[in-house]
Amino acid sequence: ERMGALVSSEQEETDRRPAAFQTLYTAGHRVELAATKLGPGLPGFQAYHTSVAVDDIEYAFSGEGIVVNRNLQSHRHLPDAPQMQVIYMGLTSLSGEELLKYLKIFFKRGTYDLLRKNCNSFSDCALFFLLDSRLDQNLRGLEQLGHMADKRAGVVQGITGGDYRPNPQADGFSVERTVSEINKLKSAKFGMK
Repeated sequence: ERMGALVSSEQEETDRRPAAFQTLYTAGHRVELAATKLGPGLPGFQAYHTSVAVDDIEYAFSGEGIVVNRNLQSHRHLPDAPQMQVIYMGLTSLSGEELLKYLKIFFKRGTYDLLRKNCNSFSDCALFFLLDSRLDQNLRGLEQLGHMADKRAGVVQGITGGDYRPNPQADGFSVERTVSEINKLKSAKFGMK
């Protein structure tokens, strides 16, 4: 698989200079995306757990909010962890500490929702914050299908044995709206124009 195949090239229109380009003449922070399959999937859809690493420190989103680990710890307990994909994404002028400081505004403890605001939502926003890149939609396919199906027929309730309960703290969350807010924040805080 080619490098970067797990990242979408769709970009929001902006006139600011991406953080990735600011490392041209100075040292940058290494960014990697980790993705591990969850379960067998359905034809055309596969669920993934994703996280982002900056200089070998992992940032992932869970019910605890943004968690910080070494050694991609959030993937280690998963049955398919030995097949985890780690993809080098690039260099950025923004640090992991800055990622945590600014994204915790959007990804607070207790706001996780399996279908509407999860690890993939966070990874998508983190990649945009760090590199102006987006998470490939193929890594989000099953949750998107699940959310639509659950609204219509309770399919997710059936698969989870009735364990899935929408988190009201995630009501109103939108990845696209969050990316737009991150874009504004980066322009204002970092002068990336």
